[in-house]
Amino acid sequence: MRTTTVLMIVLMLGIAVRLGGGLTRYADLTSDHDGYLAHADMVAHGEGFAGPHTHRPTAFRPPGYPIALAGLLVFGLPGWASVAFINGLSSLAIIWFSWRLCQQLQLTPSVRLFAVGIIVFDPLLLRYTILPMTEVPAAAILIAAVVTLKAAELRHQLLGSQGYVFCILSGALFGLGSLVRPLLLVSCALLVLSRLRLSLKGGQNCTRNMVFAILPMIFAAVAISPWVIRNAIQFHKFIPATTHGGYTLALGNNPDFYRDVINGNLSFPWPGPQLDAWQQRMISEAAVQGVPMGSEPAQDAWYHQQFVLSIKAQPLSFLKSCLLRLRRFCAITPGSDAGLPRFATTLIGVWYSLIWIGVAATIVSSLPALHRILKFRTKRHIPAHQSLADLWIIVLSFMLLHAFYWTDTRMRTPVMPFICILAAVGWHSLYNYVSQWFHLQTSFKPRI
Repeated sequence: MRTTTVLMIVLMLGIAVRLGGGLTRYADLTSDHDGYLAHADMVAHGEGFAGPHTHRPTAFRPPGYPIALAGLLVFGLPGWASVAFINGLSSLAIIWFSWRLCQQLQLTPSVRLFAVGIIVFDPLLLRYTILPMTEVPAAAILIAAVVTLKAAELRHQLLGSQGYVFCILSGALFGLGSLVRPLLLVSCALLVLSRLRLSLKGGQNCTRNMVFAILPMIFAAVAISPWVIRNAIQFHKFIPATTHGGYTLALGNNPDFYRDVINGNLSFPWPGPQLDAWQQRMISEAAVQGVPMGSEPAQDAWYHQQFVLSIKAQPLSFLKSCLLRLRRFCAITPGSDAGLPRFATTLIGVWYSLIWIGVAATIVSSLPALHRILKFRTKRHIPAHQSLADLWIIVLSFMLLHAFYWTDTRMRTPVMPFICILAAVGWHSLYNYVSQWFHLQTSFKPRI
């Protein structure tokens, strides 16, 4: 079967599964927990990017997703249809770019199909396709940026200057993606740093390689410059991301959370009554200390300060909370607040257990000693995949940030395509090693 035919089948399967989810949980398309539809409505009615309750300019949420929704609302699409269109299109982009990334990694057709099949049915990617949240659009832009960056490098190696256009486009995608999910800027920075390190070993082409390596970060900065300029004019502060960071840091790093969850008997996530009590106390303390309620930058800076004070006061509890956040980021089941029936939670647990086994197998299979042993004992070539470093960098960039910020399992949704590819590679390696082991056993079977 031709590659294009297989890809079309996978795309249609992805559409069918997501349409089924949208039809069975229609109300979720307008379940606006994070206020993105509310922000979009403000933009669509000409009030600019303003708070739905305050009607004042805001930078509390990233603007990319609400502005995209607003563009469809202006043309008469209802909110649910706008969410379905953008998230559905993002899902198709994830599937297509995942296929392209597998091709760039030179994975075999079977592994490629296996990886994309996992992505099509991944519970997190399915769940957040039908919610007005940024997880799925961010995943689409992130994997598109990585694929474009790899395409730029290939053209740069083969065709010289022709790679620069793709490199610039990749940087622009990272920048635009950071307006949907600011963490993409960190991923871009780490990818650039890894390439700068390699460019220093480039000999006579060192300078040219360094310029090429740093271009994505430059054009990511160019892409977000209108947002930065707007915030500088509006708030008189340099705000490249949002004014939400300080609150998010303090939310999971404060004495009350340490007392209730880290050192207490309450389970994660923080129960509503205790969370509400902390929020009200923070509002009161900020007012007493003279922090202007109407100033988002001042509030953000104050919450940052509370975060730092909490770490200094209880460093051991902070370390425990970091481990909790990483555990929740890698959890195999959703939190207790997901409201899923037991059988669904069990199926999801089995699914992600298999995913993480595959990822672990990828780590083990990358050990040079294991390759040497198997190759020596069997006298056979052990297939090795092209470098997976970029995939690891992306995943680790998310884990690094979410070790500090408030985290639950949905926060890993934007990197699930990369995790699924790593898992597929691991299971393929596991299959190869098992096959080699059986071959080894039969090779040394004594003759009778």
